Amino acid sequence: MIDCIALARIIELENDARHALWRRNEDAFYQEYGRDPWPLFTWLGNALDTGYAWLKTKKADRPDTDRSACDSDDCCGQAACARI
Repeated sequence: MIDCIALARIIELENDARHALWRRNEDAFYQEYGRDPWPLFTWLGNALDTGYAWLKTKKADRPDTDRSACDSDDCCGQAACARI
């Protein structure tokens, strides 16, 4: 039990020393935590981003997008103006 408390205190003191170093030198923080992510995570994030963008634009690819708003006899003025 005493060993666990001593270990926890040692870890707490190391963390306090690290935080004090970061306060004195901001670059030390970025040197410790500023590593690039693994390429697999970068690739996976890009793939998810591309897939989400593809799903969002999929609705716009309907086959009747070339149909005009005034194909019927009851044309409205706004749609007729848009055809000019």
